[in-house]
Amino acid sequence: MRLITSNEQLKALLPNIQVTVTGETPLIDKLSPFLAATEKWLSDVFTSETLFDTICQFEEKDALRAATTQAVVYEAFRRAIPHLDVILTPNGFGIVSNTNIAPASKERINRLLDALLDNRDAALSQVLALLSGHDSWLVSSQAEFFRASMFPNMEVTLRFPKAAIERGTSELGQMSERKQSRTEFNPSESRWMLYLAIREKAIVIEQFFATQYLSVELIDVLRSEAQSGQYRSMLHQKICRILQAVEIRCLQSTDPTAWMHFEHSALFDIVNTIQRNPEEFPEWHSSATAELYAPPIFENKKESKGFWF
Repeated sequence: MRLITSNEQLKALLPNIQVTVTGETPLIDKLSPFLAATEKWLSDVFTSETLFDTICQFEEKDALRAATTQAVVYEAFRRAIPHLDVILTPNGFGIVSNTNIAPASKERINRLLDALLDNRDAALSQVLALLSGHDSWLVSSQAEFFRASMFPNMEVTLRFPKAAIERGTSELGQMSERKQSRTEFNPSESRWMLYLAIREKAIVIEQFFATQYLSVELIDVLRSEAQSGQYRSMLHQKICRILQAVEIRCLQSTDPTAWMHFEHSALFDIVNTIQRNPEEFPEWHSSATAELYAPPIFENKKESKGFWF
């Protein structure tokens, strides 16, 4: 464990934790394997190992370190909850009991798990937003993963209300089917899992847009700009916003693949803008896609053989 090193740090982020009595195992020791596993997961998927080490050296009040710490604690505690009151005895597994505190119902535990998941995803969203300000992260394999679409962070999930996920009505083009009355925690209902589903569909949509309208070369440039927040010009920023809005409409439809074909007008407007500004979009003008919009013109000449009018 590198981010969380004391029981006090845990208590500051996890309210309603009972005071440890003499002889009782401290909470940090109980969560130790879960904290270590979560730190590994977060560094592998989000920050990169090198930047995670750097984050651990930041002051505790640093925004990126604070958000990373919150994500680790909430996820580790969520993973640990099913195990905290289970012990292994010589006669098999047992449950830790007490006489002065009533046990929590399954519904309360599920609500706690859901709250931890929401808090984790909020922290992860903040982490991704802050990571884009670090040049060393932008060249990492983790940044490349999030740069695979025009939606490099989890903010896009806010366009798909979570209430719809919990009802099982799937706003994401019937992304998946879920029971309307949930009886246990379902990790697929998290914002993180929703983001992964959006990313997968967005990549398919953008492949079609690149082939037919924008070119692979220009799409790569726009993705990088959307991730870093550093645009070549105001026109580039405008094109990125329009393209993201078009994709959102596709993703919110019942059939995103079919809906792509109803966005010709918006995409042609983008192409027309690109054609009128060659100095702003040299990647497109030198691509094979540009040739689709500048076909060779056949002209009859007197020297040509055959009949002509």
